[in-house]
Amino acid sequence: MERSWIKGRVFVVDDDPVLLNFLEGALARSGYLVQAFETARSALHAAAIDRPAIWLIDIRMPDMDGMELLKMLRAGEEHRQTPVIMVTGDGRLDRIASAMGAGATTYLLKPFSPQQVVEKVYAALRLG
Repeated sequence: MERSWIKGRVFVVDDDPVLLNFLEGALARSGYLVQAFETARSALHAAAIDRPAIWLIDIRMPDMDGMELLKMLRAGEEHRQTPVIMVTGDGRLDRIASAMGAGATTYLLKPFSPQQVVEKVYAALRLG
């Protein structure tokens, strides 16, 4: 793979391995360098070493939920301006509004196609 083809590093955090694999595949095929994490804590550990261009975070996870991770990212200087897309499956407006109020760039509502994922990431990176 040619280095100039890579569009940026994406950290994807989701406790569902099937969805994690889907997101990783969709973004990698579009030229993004993807690091996938099944826990928020493992993503935070990696983020201390390597800073992503954008985050995709599932709102509901068992160890540390996506909202908690988002708030931690926004509290620190290093990730305060990094775009964050919150992924949700329930479509509850209060949960989406809370995520946006906590600093999410945008959200992605399940179910979605690979093209929708790529378009959302591209748009969020252009805004950020």
